[in-house]
Amino acid sequence: MSARVSTLVAGVAMVGLVLVACGNDTKPAGNGAPSAGTSSLPAKPAPTRTGQPVNTPPKPSTGPTGPQTPGAPTTSPTKPPKLTTALLLTGPELSKADPNRGWAATGGTASTPICGRASTRGDNPLGSLNRNFVSDLDASGGQWITRYADAKAARAAYDQILKTIKSCRSALPAPTHARKLTENRGLPLGNATQLLRWYDYPLPSDPGSEDGGFPYAVTVKDKIVSVLAFGEMGKGIKPANFERITRAAAAHLN
Repeated sequence: MSARVSTLVAGVAMVGLVLVACGNDTKPAGNGAPSAGTSSLPAKPAPTRTGQPVNTPPKPSTGPTGPQTPGAPTTSPTKPPKLTTALLLTGPELSKADPNRGWAATGGTASTPICGRASTRGDNPLGSLNRNFVSDLDASGGQWITRYADAKAARAAYDQILKTIKSCRSALPAPTHARKLTENRGLPLGNATQLLRWYDYPLPSDPGSEDGGFPYAVTVKDKIVSVLAFGEMGKGIKPANFERITRAAAAHLN
């Protein structure tokens, strides 16, 4: 063999050795399978779903009450009907029931009666109205109307008002006077009506001092409580006349 051929054969052999060395540079992974770094296959694209948008935002929560129907009316707590002045006793009615005393209705808030503000209303009324009355004889009085959530609450207010009137601890008489309850009776008006009358009178230690009469009438009708309270020097409105006043006032609650 010539020297030139021997040189070519030796060169081809050296190239083969280089290729074998390069192919064995990375060890097989697993059970002899080539590692991912040695694969010559192109990577497959990630599968996509047709018709489904990418990065779809989450649906809004319907909340604890469930989905709302479009256009459905919303509900709100029912408000109680407003009180109107038609529920109040009028000046002419008072003047007719207790004549020849010059009674008239006046503007402004009725003055607090002798047994205090608690003798005109119960707890948690939903609304109130009042009217003030005066006469030519320095007598005065008023009517207080309160509305409650239901008949049970109104009856509780009625009982509470009567308890306050019977104790009457708001304005005690002067040291020279005493007080006694001279009238305490019921009338078949509304769901219940009670007439009460306090009488302040001088003690023997203060002869000639003035006395005073303070009649009350309390009526409950369904959700309404009406209180009439008057006061003046002397014996006050006659019992028969005050009963007529009470009946006229109760008629407005029907």
